[in-house]
Amino acid sequence: MRKIVVALFVAALALSVSGCSSGQAAAPTPTPAPAAAPAAAPAAKPGAAAATTSLSDTETAIFVPFPTGSNVPADLAQKITGNKQPTLIYFYDSNQATSKEVRKIIDSVRDANRGLVDLVAYDLGKYTTVAADGSVDINAKTTGTTAAQQTVLFARDPAINVTFTPMIVLTDGQGYIIYKHRGLVDPAFLEREVQRAAR
Repeated sequence: MRKIVVALFVAALALSVSGCSSGQAAAPTPTPAPAAAPAAAPAAKPGAAAATTSLSDTETAIFVPFPTGSNVPADLAQKITGNKQPTLIYFYDSNQATSKEVRKIIDSVRDANRGLVDLVAYDLGKYTTVAADGSVDINAKTTGTTAAQQTVLFARDPAINVTFTPMIVLTDGQGYIIYKHRGLVDPAFLEREVQRAAR
């Protein structure tokens, strides 16, 4: 029995030594078969509206001049185009829970980045009607004060175009609109945009 074990051991040793000393490449290890693709999401039923969320409903990256003219409140125009102060403009509805949550996020980001951007906020709740899809229609014929009328005209300006509350418009130090966001904003993303505006 010992002779058989020793013979097997010697044979295995000889094979391993000859494999190491030969110049031949080792046989390639077989690659595992690719995993099956995940099943596709079921198609929406005909006639059903697509599911929407306001959590990350952002507009595309932009770089357009801030509007000028009589529609823009004079103090805001001076701040952005005159003083070149990065500014976060916040349009909201004070009766809306999401607007209150976004304001808390804005305040925490500004506290963490003190002095980088100014904040100008406009409550549009009195001047809007909300459609079933959440979009807002701003009443162009507001009967409020001159300041209220100007706020409405400013929100309806094509460069601003508020169609949803809450909405953020961010300008940089060159007087350009660089970011717009509507709905609930991610704090880390907003902080990154605020820091970019201040560069």
